[in-house]
Amino acid sequence: MKKTILTTFCMMFIATSAYAVSMGISGTALYYDAEGTETVKSSNQKNTAGENGFAPIPSFFIETESDNGGIIGMEIIPYGAKVADFDNSRTDTDTDDSSDSSGNNKGDVNFKNHITLYLEQPVSSPIDDSFIKFGVSRVTIETDESLATGTTYGDENVMGLMIGFGKKTEREDGTFIKIVGEVARYQGATFEGSTDSDSVKNSIELDDFTTAGIRFSIGKSF
Repeated sequence: MKKTILTTFCMMFIATSAYAVSMGISGTALYYDAEGTETVKSSNQKNTAGENGFAPIPSFFIETESDNGGIIGMEIIPYGAKVADFDNSRTDTDTDDSSDSSGNNKGDVNFKNHITLYLEQPVSSPIDDSFIKFGVSRVTIETDESLATGTTYGDENVMGLMIGFGKKTEREDGTFIKIVGEVARYQGATFEGSTDSDSVKNSIELDDFTTAGIRFSIGKSF
């Protein structure tokens, strides 16, 4: 269903892109809060952990004005943006697995190929030139790990929905500044680990997770 929404949104953007466009760059101070459960190889031991924190996220955008005065846009994070890391001790206690080891598991979690299609609609509020924002995102959650237990994990694609409220200030030279507060909710995913010599593997169930951020954008209309 969410993929259908994203496809429809993309077609709407392409259909309107023949009009005058605006382009710019953004920086977001992102807060994330996620939780997941790791199932350890054939022992089936379950380890639940949560992670939250802040990460700086750069991006660029292109947008155009719709017939009703709103904005239709697309925002892209152009590379794998690190949103979290981990460094913890883990021992895989599977007695049949000759490759078990203890030590520190280290890695990064990145947002890769993050694309958001969004709508901004002006609203009446005590803040001049304010608007509400709705968006749908697709992102690859990429893991880059070095694990003492020998497991490596693949990447997974997930969808997210976003809502925000912001203010736009336009200048006479055609440039503009936007400040937006946003909250997004992403679907969870299952990460399957590599199979070891005993033909068993770890898996991680990532729960649905939430991000919130303050986005600062500067752009120019053409």
